[in-house]
Amino acid sequence: MTTDEQSIIGLYNQEQQSLTDLYDRYSQLLWKISYRTVADDAICEQILNEVFKDVWANPEKFNNGSKLSSLLIKCCLAHIDSLVIQKIS
Repeated sequence: MTTDEQSIIGLYNQEQQSLTDLYDRYSQLLWKISYRTVADDAICEQILNEVFKDVWANPEKFNNGSKLSSLLIKCCLAHIDSLVIQKIS
């Protein structure tokens, strides 16, 4: 079982440490992706908060056979897109 799989199981069991572990592994990657688009620290922090809220609230969305990193990036990009759409509106 991979570390990511263990973390997802921990999230199903509402183990805070599992969320912390995922944040430690992926926050820097997601931050870089966010910053390339928005170039604003506060907005990047908001995007990361939303991504990890999604992971905590819906771990099943991140356990569908795809790589966890790909699913986290997809979620991050969706939040970036949503933010851009809000700014345009």
